Amino acid sequence: MIRTLLAAFVTFSLISFHSFAQSNPRYLVLYKDKINSPFSTDKPSDFLSERAIMRRTRQNIALTTRDFPVNPAYVTAVKQTGAAIVFSSRWFNGSVVEASVAQLEAIKKLPFYKGIELNLPVANLNSKSEGVERIHAGSRKLETEEDLDYGSMNAQLALMQVAQHHQKGYHGENMLIAVMDNGFNSGDKVGFLKPLRDENRIVDTYDFMARESNVYNDGSHGLNVLSTMAAYLPGTMIGAAFKASYALYRSENDYIESPYEEITWLMAAERADSIGADVINTSLGYSYFDNEFNRPEYNYTYADMDGKTTIISRAARFATRTGMLVVCAAGNEGDNAWHYIAAPADVDSVLTVGATNYERSYAPLSSVGPNAAGQQKPDVAAVGLQAVAGNTAGNVSGLNGTSLASPQIAGLCAILWQAYPQLTAQEIIKVVKMSGHQATAPDNLLGYGVPDLVKAVEYIDSNFKPLGTESETIRQIVIAPNPAQKELVLTIPAALVGKKANLALYGVNGASLGNMESQLAASQVISTAHLSSGLYFLRIRVNNQERALKFIKQ
Repeated sequence: MIRTLLAAFVTFSLISFHSFAQSNPRYLVLYKDKINSPFSTDKPSDFLSERAIMRRTRQNIALTTRDFPVNPAYVTAVKQTGAAIVFSSRWFNGSVVEASVAQLEAIKKLPFYKGIELNLPVANLNSKSEGVERIHAGSRKLETEEDLDYGSMNAQLALMQVAQHHQKGYHGENMLIAVMDNGFNSGDKVGFLKPLRDENRIVDTYDFMARESNVYNDGSHGLNVLSTMAAYLPGTMIGAAFKASYALYRSENDYIESPYEEITWLMAAERADSIGADVINTSLGYSYFDNEFNRPEYNYTYADMDGKTTIISRAARFATRTGMLVVCAAGNEGDNAWHYIAAPADVDSVLTVGATNYERSYAPLSSVGPNAAGQQKPDVAAVGLQAVAGNTAGNVSGLNGTSLASPQIAGLCAILWQAYPQLTAQEIIKVVKMSGHQATAPDNLLGYGVPDLVKAVEYIDSNFKPLGTESETIRQIVIAPNPAQKELVLTIPAALVGKKANLALYGVNGASLGNMESQLAASQVISTAHLSSGLYFLRIRVNNQERALKFIKQ
């Protein structure tokens, strides 16, 4: 279901997919309103996927006009000035346009024009020339890499008791994680991601810099990050959420640190929302930009790190308000003159992650808080010194940086949320924080510390109401993939795991195609290889409660 819903719901996010050389400056032009919009909260399926709608519904998040795409009439009017539209933002209610001076003046005369959020000079924003390695932006990514003599991720995951949660059957099935980074070089080749590819769990890819679907021919930082969650190569490395589905987005340029990267992050976050992502991981941060732009006004100060000033932080706040759980690296500036967290790690509702060593002590490279509004940051921490990750050669490497700590926490959140789907994203954040090893004395170095999934489950059992009646629990069962090929996977809430259930399969005409008694596992696998293409119903009955789930066999 994740994959099939994609095509219908990205249209409103990316107005133009074709690449064209930038000949004019780019502007983020804001519109006054969404009056006379053809969209309605009564028909959300016109602009959001079923997964996106259900994520809001489960968390009692009401749809608002902020969820609407921009008014198509406004887009048409801007195009009629001769300007080129790169992207339109639902959340900011505006469009990124390429326009000459005359075209921009014409846009300013349109009755719905509100103002300009950002203007960028003519520049090759997707430069791939070798050039000089970036200094500022590079310091916010991985710092060192070397081959290790051990072959698994057990040590870093053991600190968080991830294996115990895996043993219960929660590996990320039916969870969708969006990863925003600088590219996933060789992700289409390395062996540790082969199950991810073979099972078609990479449900969406897009390069917002090059404006193409290929994310495998640029930077490798995203591959390192992805491996800590998605890798599955027993005896070598296994990630925290190795059965989850993933959306891979390139929003970062390795060669130029440009304010435009805040816009591409916004683009990626809106697309992640549209397709129904549950979790976003972003191992990126912004505070100052390269001198190529010669515009010091683009740079931020510590006072701007208040969670609501920078473009990317405002975008991240909007993302959390849709019910997505946004996880962000704190940054690697701890031992530099600028030692504070960067945007969007400064956002109150974002789960900000610092770095530790294997003794759960503070790693000096890890950026510190609080944010400029005085809120304690980071929120939690994970291993960021010699963290184990996969590289482009398909091998294990030791890497330093909060960039590796963040996805470990994102994977942990995904498998915890899988087991407790009745919780909201912000409740999951609270649980993870309260399970930290220094929850009784949090600070601005590691926040609440390294989380522990065993303690997290205990905290949920003690502090949150049970899921509800059995019928309410049954409604939390998730079925995927849909359409199915060889098998279906049912993700069963923790409250139903171990209970006896009857599973019955029916054709669209109501004819019984078989049934079975089963003790429910966290991930219940049902073979569909013997079915012909068509529509089917799976009835699940637990005691006197039942639910029918519809699926398509391809």
